[in-house]
Amino acid sequence: MGALAVTAGSLAGAPAASAETNAPYLVGAGIYDITGAVAETGAVGYAANQEMNGLQERLYSHAYVMGDPKTGKRVVFVSADAGAMFQSVKLGVVNKLKAKYGSRYDDSNVMLSATHTHVANSGQSHDKLYQIAGADKSGSGYDQRNFDAMVNGIVASIERADANVEPGNISVTSGNLSGATKNRSAKAYEANKDAGSFDSNVNETMTVLKLTSASGQPVGMINWFSTHPTQFSKDTTHISGDTKGRAQYEFEKKMKSDPTKAKTFVAAFASSDEGDVVSTQGNSKSAPGFGGSSDDFVNTEIDGMRQYTRGEQLWDGPSTPVTGPIDSRGRWANFADYTVKGEYTQGAGEKKLCKPARGWSFAAGAENGPSDIPGIYEGMTKGSFSVTDKYNKIDTSALGGLTRFALASLTTILGADDACQEEKAVLLPDGKLGMAPTAAPVQILRIGNVALVGVPAEATTMSGRRIRAEVSKQLAGTGVDNVVVAGLTNSYMGYLTTREEYAKQHYEGASTEFGPNQLGASLQEYSGLAKAMRDGTSVSNQVTPTTKSGGASRAGVVLDDKPLSQSFGQVLTQPKASYSRGETATAVFRGGHPKNDFRTQRSFLEVQRKEGSQWVTYLTDRDWDTSYTWKREGASYSRTTVDWRIRGDVPAGTYRLVQTGDWKNGWNGKVSPYTGTSQEFTVN
Repeated sequence: MGALAVTAGSLAGAPAASAETNAPYLVGAGIYDITGAVAETGAVGYAANQEMNGLQERLYSHAYVMGDPKTGKRVVFVSADAGAMFQSVKLGVVNKLKAKYGSRYDDSNVMLSATHTHVANSGQSHDKLYQIAGADKSGSGYDQRNFDAMVNGIVASIERADANVEPGNISVTSGNLSGATKNRSAKAYEANKDAGSFDSNVNETMTVLKLTSASGQPVGMINWFSTHPTQFSKDTTHISGDTKGRAQYEFEKKMKSDPTKAKTFVAAFASSDEGDVVSTQGNSKSAPGFGGSSDDFVNTEIDGMRQYTRGEQLWDGPSTPVTGPIDSRGRWANFADYTVKGEYTQGAGEKKLCKPARGWSFAAGAENGPSDIPGIYEGMTKGSFSVTDKYNKIDTSALGGLTRFALASLTTILGADDACQEEKAVLLPDGKLGMAPTAAPVQILRIGNVALVGVPAEATTMSGRRIRAEVSKQLAGTGVDNVVVAGLTNSYMGYLTTREEYAKQHYEGASTEFGPNQLGASLQEYSGLAKAMRDGTSVSNQVTPTTKSGGASRAGVVLDDKPLSQSFGQVLTQPKASYSRGETATAVFRGGHPKNDFRTQRSFLEVQRKEGSQWVTYLTDRDWDTSYTWKREGASYSRTTVDWRIRGDVPAGTYRLVQTGDWKNGWNGKVSPYTGTSQEFTVN
């Protein structure tokens, strides 16, 4: 197949800015549910065989369309509450958009980013490495229904944003959020030759893009801040957006948003260059020196509200109007066979990228989710590695030595060693085994004087700084004066470290798949995209990625059963007669399996408040203070629990808890809805 020219999409059929409004842009926003399964499903992020059994907060795709009525170009930015954005999802979304809109949306102008919550659903990747990383306790790492829920939800959010496009304005503001984050691999960062040139070893800048209609009505907000959303630990069993989700929820609450509506204000707290950055709050399972409270709800609340509060300040404060054209460049680079020019290898001359591989320190996990595998630790380089740990002497225990011996024997069988990877002692040659993607989607969106750089990996702080510097250099003189790194976009290819950080082989360097010159290749690509954007030329794909099969999914629900004396929705444990603020109201029901119906754009629960003689919905499962928990009893019984954490500002009154779900008939396979309602109780 020949090279494919990739250019910005057009605004065919879109409304134009009127002379009366004189609005410089077209803006639209949309939001849609991408939660998927909430029980007997894996989570992606910690690679700890987490099996989720409930829902703390629904997950959403937040979509924004921004267009230039003069040139007819537009761009789409999506921030999805997800652990990662996989190539399979990007291809699935773009294919559906092309089928509906033709050339309006394509690979070049649609950027899909993941917030990187570690307690979101897994099962969407078609690559074996990430299926293993997101496997549940059954060992299943792919779920076609979860894949469909994400792809269809992202598409639906973009469709809503497209339908909501109207003349409007875009402005930008930024400010520091200091003291909220820390570098989890400070020693690797300090190895950078330019580490002393910066005041902080983390990116403390929060950037906010504000979208408003020509009449001044708020349309949407995009917030980029660099941190790992890992305040819910690897022991968490409830789906959640974590700290980014917490901040989004609070901001949308402030703006009176309703995600069930086709047109509503949309807020996104998106990912940036967070590769080596964690919250100072920590989580309950973090490594010593990085830990938080034993209550991960508290950890998430503190960190999420920090981001929300600073984001609110920036939103409410002054901002600078965005000016300039809308444009985009993007292509798929072939990192499986890639030559890095000498100008991007820090004086090492022309280099080739390596086959993807993970190093020994990858198995150690990071400080916010350590694996605690005996004998495995960060900093295991090829020159210092030994079964007896005679060089580093970090773990010289017999168990540690036995673990290293067993794994070293396996790597020998696999032929894992690769001289190209230099300092990396290879543990898992996932590229050789065909387990990981090699087509790298690189992309830049121009939104006036703001350039958004899409990185399909977790860029470390210094990697992000070097990417921004390179793009800024190439776009100098074009009017672009604000460059933002959008992390985890369009695919997931592990981490992206500098050459100096890579040599230290901390978790991030060991997870930099393509070897010591991966950042050099990335800088070369982003430089080329920026030059093409500056010069008004097109770019071409180096490789055309193909959609693969995800493989077999975990078996679905066979049937739901119950004791003869009970009915679906029956309350097994009633809430107390009264509660005080600060307590948790709880009711337990005889339920059905939540995989019978994901209840997309609906809810598994309601907190209802009595107003006169009527019961009105007060909260649902999208609200931060509610939780839905599923538990299997025997072979086919389900016990479901609704919890409501009652905040101090809840108005006194009479309430009740409702659980809605679906059960599957084992005789005919029919799925039927049910509703269970608790007794009423008072909140004082």
